[in-house]
Amino acid sequence: MSLVRLIMDASNIPPLLAGTLALVYFKRFDPKLFSFKLFLLFNAVIQISQLTLSVLKLHNLFLLHIDVPIEFTLLTHFYYSFLKPYLDKKIFFTLIFVFVVFSVGNSIFIQHIDSFNSYAQITESIILIMLSIFAFIVLLDPRSGMNKASIGKTVTLINSGIFVNLLTTILIYYFSNFLISNSNKTTVNYIWIYNDLASVVMCTCFIIAIWKHIKRK
Repeated sequence: MSLVRLIMDASNIPPLLAGTLALVYFKRFDPKLFSFKLFLLFNAVIQISQLTLSVLKLHNLFLLHIDVPIEFTLLTHFYYSFLKPYLDKKIFFTLIFVFVVFSVGNSIFIQHIDSFNSYAQITESIILIMLSIFAFIVLLDPRSGMNKASIGKTVTLINSGIFVNLLTTILIYYFSNFLISNSNKTTVNYIWIYNDLASVVMCTCFIIAIWKHIKRK
C-alpha cells in the first residue's frame, strides 16, 4: 500500500471515532452541545457512506450535496446555542433558511449532483468562519464568563477545530472542479491528502473536547 493511500485511509479514523464517542456518550453531553453531537453522528454516517461507495467503485459526489446543507444547519444551530445572548436568533434561522434554499437550488440548477457543489461549500465556509471568529471574541471576553466555564473550554476546542478546517480547505472548495478536471491522479491525491489532514486536525480537536467534557461530568 502506498503512503498516499495509507494516509487517506487512516484519515477516516478520527471522524468515525468522534462519531462513536458521540453515540456512546450521547446522554452525557451538555444540552448546548445537542446540535454538535448530531453533527458528529451525521458526519460519521456520511464518512461510512463515502467509504462504502468508494470500495464498491461507485460515484459518491452526490453525498456532498446532502452533507453540506445538513452540516451547515447543525453547525449554525450549534453556534446559536451559545451565541444567542449576543446575536438576534432571527439571524441564525434566516441564515439556515437562506443557505438551505441556495444549496438545494445550486444542486438542482447550477452544479449538478455529479459534480462538486463548490459554490455551496464556499458560501458555507465563509459564513461559518465569520461565526467562528465571533465565537472566539465571545469566548475570550471576560464579561461573557465563557472563558472560565467548563463548557466554554469545550466550545473553544470545538470552535478551533472548525475554524482551522474551514480556513485551510476553502481554497480547495474554490478550485475543486477545475483541479479535479485538469490535474493528474497524483496531484488529485495530494489535494485530497491536504483536505483529509485538515479534517483530521478538526476531528482531533473534537475528540479531545468530547473526552475532556465527559471527564468533567
